[in-house]
Amino acid sequence: MHYGSGLYLFSILFVLLCLTGIWAILRRCCVNVQRFAVLLIMVLNIFQHVMKPILYPHYRGQGFSHVMTAYNMCAFLILLSPAVYLWGNRLFRNFLYVMGTVAGIGAIVFPIWFIGMDPTELGWEYVRFYTCHVLLFLSSLLPLLLGHHKPSYQEFWQVGLGFLLALCAILVNNVIVISAGFYKGAVGGDMYTILLQHNPCMMMRPWGSSSWILEFVRIFSPSVFLGNNPSGKFVPILWYAVPLYLTVSLFCLVLFCAMDRKNLSADLRRLSKNNRERL
Repeated sequence: MHYGSGLYLFSILFVLLCLTGIWAILRRCCVNVQRFAVLLIMVLNIFQHVMKPILYPHYRGQGFSHVMTAYNMCAFLILLSPAVYLWGNRLFRNFLYVMGTVAGIGAIVFPIWFIGMDPTELGWEYVRFYTCHVLLFLSSLLPLLLGHHKPSYQEFWQVGLGFLLALCAILVNNVIVISAGFYKGAVGGDMYTILLQHNPCMMMRPWGSSSWILEFVRIFSPSVFLGNNPSGKFVPILWYAVPLYLTVSLFCLVLFCAMDRKNLSADLRRLSKNNRERL
């Protein structure tokens, strides 16, 4: 599989067709039916996530392991989604819908795990990967398209905060799973080394040759967080917390302003009027 191949393009087209078809049907339904459908997608995604050893042949016989928990950002979003959709406040809803949409479509557009593989080698992991990310994408974007949640441009700062809180929750999850002996394939004895092998969202340090990321981070992060300390190790999450928050917040500022143009325009007109009156 490679970028631009028939299978790659079909995967993206399939997602868009699913989104268009489900949205076209639900937009004509009452709100209760819409909410039930969105919740059903979320529950189905949780089911396939925690039932991997039953549903997917390549996981059979492995029993409970870290891959059935909130071990990375997409898994965390999948497990969190129904609770946030039903009872979450605006901070968590803004975080879930934006990050779920970005993470879902991002994984589908940039499936780095499968690039370079022959289509015959993809197997059941390809099915599992696209199933969970398509469902995550749909369940995150549909509440926005159906009007169940309308972000305010004044709330742009919340998504970055939610992202950092999610990273902390994922880190705690992984520490617990490793301590309990449920991390499969771990090499090395100490906790930091095992966490570094998994390293979701680069929370431990940059991936591979991502030197440009490190150079960007150095502008905002104290060197003590970047390994210039007695241990010589990056400080998990804190090493890129500030630039990550700023980047996500800037992205959401542009996004939320575009999504909340009416209120933004009204506030700008009001501000302009007040300034003229003062002059």
